[in-house]
Amino acid sequence: MRNKKEVSIEKDSKVRFAISLVVTIMLICGIPLIIVGATKSIWAVLGIGIAFTVIGFYGTPIAWTTYANFKTLKRIVDCVNEENLTTTQEIARQLQIDEKQVKQQITLAIKKKYITGFLFDGSTLTANNKEASKKRVFENKCPNCGANMQQEGGVWRCPYCNSKFEI
Repeated sequence: MRNKKEVSIEKDSKVRFAISLVVTIMLICGIPLIIVGATKSIWAVLGIGIAFTVIGFYGTPIAWTTYANFKTLKRIVDCVNEENLTTTQEIARQLQIDEKQVKQQITLAIKKKYITGFLFDGSTLTANNKEASKKRVFENKCPNCGANMQQEGGVWRCPYCNSKFEI
């Protein structure tokens, strides 16, 4: 089962790929539309052909460059999450890219929440222990009322009857 951030980065990657593909197809289709529109005097087809060609001509390199940069970001996130690489130097060496680019991409990945649970000091990612302790919530049944109890620190507490049990 993949977690939310893996699904999110995969979804964003697919969206960027789809946009790149559509813009490329617009370029390819625009030229024949211009020819058909001009030779048959169908001005709407000619206009659509011109629009497709212009959007495709300028948009294709921009879209594919954006997609490639996003794939680099995804690869850096994978280095952190799957390969447990935590320094910019290790990641740069692994991917054979500039360490400055790795720093920028890690900062972006943290802002977009593709990388969570880490603190970044500019060169090293360290586990954010405060983040981990917030997420540790266990449940158990209350012997008094049967409701789900929650563990907070070293104490089990029932949110309904307020019973407390120390571990």
